[in-house]
Amino acid sequence: MRSIIRYIDRFFFAETNAAAFGLMRIAWAATVLAFLFGSAPDVMRYYSEAGILPAELGHLVFRNEYRYSLLLYITEPHAVIALWSIFVVCLICMMIGIWPRLMTITSVLLLFSFHERNLQPLGGGDTVLRNIGFLLMIAPEISAFSIARLEKQWLSWKSTGEYLKPLRTHIWPYRLLLWQVIIIYVTSAWDKTQGTMWSAGTVVEAAFHHTHFARWSKDFMDSVSWISPYACFYTIIWEFSWLLLLVPRELWMVRPRWMHRFSLRRWIILGGVIFHWGIFVFMDVGSFPFAMSTAFLGLLLDEDFEMFIRVLNKRFTGKIVVLYDGQCHLCQRSVFILQLLDQLHRLEIVNFRDPKQRKKYAAKITEDDLDRAMHIKLPDGTYYKGFFAFRKIAWHLPITRFFTPLFYIPGMPFVGKRIYARIAERRKKCRDDGCVI
Repeated sequence: MRSIIRYIDRFFFAETNAAAFGLMRIAWAATVLAFLFGSAPDVMRYYSEAGILPAELGHLVFRNEYRYSLLLYITEPHAVIALWSIFVVCLICMMIGIWPRLMTITSVLLLFSFHERNLQPLGGGDTVLRNIGFLLMIAPEISAFSIARLEKQWLSWKSTGEYLKPLRTHIWPYRLLLWQVIIIYVTSAWDKTQGTMWSAGTVVEAAFHHTHFARWSKDFMDSVSWISPYACFYTIIWEFSWLLLLVPRELWMVRPRWMHRFSLRRWIILGGVIFHWGIFVFMDVGSFPFAMSTAFLGLLLDEDFEMFIRVLNKRFTGKIVVLYDGQCHLCQRSVFILQLLDQLHRLEIVNFRDPKQRKKYAAKITEDDLDRAMHIKLPDGTYYKGFFAFRKIAWHLPITRFFTPLFYIPGMPFVGKRIYARIAERRKKCRDDGCVI
């Protein structure tokens, strides 16, 4: 009996990284927001009493009478637009993490309200978004990567000099999400085997030439139709492969040793990314690729984040030493943000006001020079300062890496050095309550 209880406890209440559901919260809000803006011109037409579906005709498209929607009571066109605007604000707050729990619950309930008012514009992706939204509502921890979490981190760092420990959460929301995804794909695969077009390999070619779904011209779709039988075979095999994730991990240990370093779950998720974004390239299927990619984010575990960091750091060794002024409040805030963005753990923050630390990392640089500009020391011993130090750091932060090439545009170093010098000069006017910039 105790072993059963321990197994249940491990299966449902083991702890895992909360970052996955935090990322899923952001992706969910961004996806819903993008498609909500896309429907902006049709808000009154789709959802108000003055539109194409007045209340007395609702029974023609409603799923059943046991349903609820705020738009059953808010019917006047301008009131509907006001509710739509509130929905937009809630989604933005949910995405950036202002009151993440409250904004998530409100956004999901508003999504249900709009969907239940009119089913006609909806597709398969909208059903997935509702399911994910419900899981986000009930998941115990969704505040990773949020402004609310950022405020707590700042207070902790300011008072103790240390960050809060990474957010952890129970694994049962992950289990529920995984089972939901398995149900979606396995039932889809089973349905495909009941007809003849998938087994004959012609259904993808037919979809390529459907006037509603085809993204490109008929000539182009003709030229790529040869992939239809291969795509059909891949789809059915890949969708049924989700059943393998129901096999306990202990049973998978009987596989050959050389396979132990491969994660079946990661390969299946990667197959899903290829599948859905392959569809997106050739066909317009609405929110479905975005919705399923959002679900894949929630399926990431500790080992996946560790693997990403390990792969991205494969060719990087050592630490980049960042020398900052520990007596400057602006510098403290800047270093705080740098450490938050340092998801690859490549930076080592050093207060040059500490004589021991300065002697260890910057013995040949005077304190006055360090005070004039931020200095960094690369693992090979090379020093950079000011704008060039900032530009070098930007290459090593995942969030800023994509924008770093902009700093190499001709003329940017000239502008960047002067902006940095201006800030560095004025930050010296420090008071106990902060720095004047």
